[in-house]
Amino acid sequence: MTSPVLRSRRSAFVALVVVAAGLATACGPGEPRTDAERLARGREIIDRMSTKLGSAPSLSVTTREVRDQVKMSGVAQVVNLTRDSIIRRPDRFYFKTSGDVQNEGWYDGVGLTVALHTEKVFAQARMPETVDKVLDSMYERYGVPTPVGDFFYSSPLKALLADSTTGGWVGREAVDGQQADHLAFKDKGVNWDVWVAATGDPVPFKFRAEFTENKRLRKIDLAFSNWNFAPAIADDRFTPKVPADYEGIAMVQRARVLRNIPEDAPAPAAAPVKK
Repeated sequence: MTSPVLRSRRSAFVALVVVAAGLATACGPGEPRTDAERLARGREIIDRMSTKLGSAPSLSVTTREVRDQVKMSGVAQVVNLTRDSIIRRPDRFYFKTSGDVQNEGWYDGVGLTVALHTEKVFAQARMPETVDKVLDSMYERYGVPTPVGDFFYSSPLKALLADSTTGGWVGREAVDGQQADHLAFKDKGVNWDVWVAATGDPVPFKFRAEFTENKRLRKIDLAFSNWNFAPAIADDRFTPKVPADYEGIAMVQRARVLRNIPEDAPAPAAAPVKK
């Protein structure tokens, strides 16, 4: 026969187990609870995503993009577009956009050619020898922000996170019926969120960024689809195909960059157009 004291202790133990189980269910197994743990979890997920994307010899993806931006005239506008991108490392890149913006671009390892189909014009510039350096050059020399390009570097981790970045793992959420890890980060001039697949390949499903110091691009929302890490790529995919009636225009560099270029430095040469 069990004594009243043992029964009391056993009841207290059972109650403790029930409470502990309830807490575990509410918090989830292994979920980070401190800022440091959330940042570590977030960086670990970005690292896994970076390894998957950056190690692919080639890839293709479709993005639906919504941009809140300000025109040169100061008028705010919302731009909706769909972008198909193809990367072949280390030195080939192609994109085509449709919607409010209808552009097409080819990087063939020597130069970048961009055709603006609505305006029927094209521009060219000689570029560095890798996709990574082209992405750097587009922003640093030409002032063209390429948020989706952060995912095309050979190390998206280095493009997205710095030592000064704060934030991290937010929680698990469903994105189009698939479980994703929601991460939120902050750094100088930008607050951004990304949703990365929680199972299977750790690819991004969504990306959102607010640029607090950019006078032109204020906010961007990206939705990724059709990730392919073994795309069939035509031999001439990265060869520029500009219609014969398009007018050539200059690809203008940023003024502050030009001020820092020595007077005797050679100007970037235009890449030859292959129509």
